[in-house]
Order: sequence, then structure tokens, then C-alpha cells
Amino acid sequence: MNNIIQDLTEWINRQEKHIIIGITGHGGAGKTTFADQLKQVFCQDANLICTDPYIVHSALRRDTQITYTFQNEVRTAKMTACHPLAHYTEALERDIQMTLAGMEWSTIDRDYLPSKLIDPNKKLTIFEGMSVAFINPDYLDLQIYLYTDGQTELTRRSSRDTTERNRNLENIQKSHQERRIQYSHFMHPLKEKADIILFTDKQGMHIEKQQLSIE
Repeated sequence: MNNIIQDLTEWINRQEKHIIIGITGHGGAGKTTFADQLKQVFCQDANLICTDPYIVHSALRRDTQITYTFQNEVRTAKMTACHPLAHYTEALERDIQMTLAGMEWSTIDRDYLPSKLIDPNKKLTIFEGMSVAFINPDYLDLQIYLYTDGQTELTRRSSRDTTERNRNLENIQKSHQERRIQYSHFMHPLKEKADIILFTDKQGMHIEKQQLSIE
């Protein structure tokens, strides 16, 4: 991870403007860890915005059934956060445009994530989360996509969601298969539009694509 962080840092410092980066991928892919490390490099000269508040609440998604075809099989299931309609993308794009316009704005207030004021004059602004995958990438200077295999995702989510989010392990395991199928169908193809694609596993982080424009 250190090499890609160093390359990104050098690229950002070469730009003579404020930079907006989107970091996205499925749950348990390593997005938050990567975003935290990048922000630490710039310390107080960076904004880090978690986009989880732009995801439609699970209480609403539980009652939303979708029908789609995956590998020639018609499936009907609860909408997961891997579906594009599970995200308030217009609101997220609005807030990114406010940053681009040099306007101060406050993040969405949630019980798990208190609102904070965003200063658009900082060198770097990072939007991190699943919602970033579904917005217009033209609003970003750079998009980074992280993903992993199904078993690694389940292991990471099981550990994180039971300890940090008080979720039931059995429910996590039951929903994993459908979540992974919806990820494969709706979200995974979107990684191709990213400038940087990173695959993570027990061995570490592997760069599948890295396109940093020379300016």
C-alpha cells in the first residue's frame, strides 16, 4: 500500500489546484483503511468524507424487492447496497459540486457520524464509500476502486460488523451470498471506469490499473 500512497501523494502535490478523489468498492474491500492512510499524509490539509449517509437506510431497503437476471437466472431479492438505486447519488453529486465551486457545506448528520463543516480550500478532498461508484466520475479528479474475493469480504465484514456495528453474525452470513451476487451484477462492472483499481487479499494490495494523468 505504501507505494501507491506515495505515487498518489506525489501526483496530488504536482497539481496546481484543489484535488477531489473518490475511493469506492464493496463493503470490506479496504476503502476506509486506504482513505485514512492517504488523509494522514496531508493531515489538516485534507477533508475525508464518509459517504455512508448517502446510502438508503436498511429499514427501507428491507422492504424493497428487486427482480433481475444473473447468469441466465431470474432472481427476486431484497435490494442491497450494491444496487445503484440504494444510493442518494444526486445529493452526493450536489455536495461534490459545492466543493468544486469553493463553497463551504456541512455533511449529513447521523447518530453514528456527526455532521462536520467541509472547507473546500484544502488541498485534498476525499469522498470514500460505496456511493461513489454510482456517481458521474467527471465530478472527480481521480477515482480509486478497491475490491476483494467473496470469502475475504465475508471474513472482514463479519469481524467489523459484529464488533463495530453490533450486527448479528448469522444474519451477515445469510445475506452474504445475495449481496455478493448483486455486487457482481450491478457494481463490479463499474470498476472499469476507475483510474486506479486495487485488488486486496491476505497477501496485501495488488495494482490492477494505475492511470495518473501527467499535468
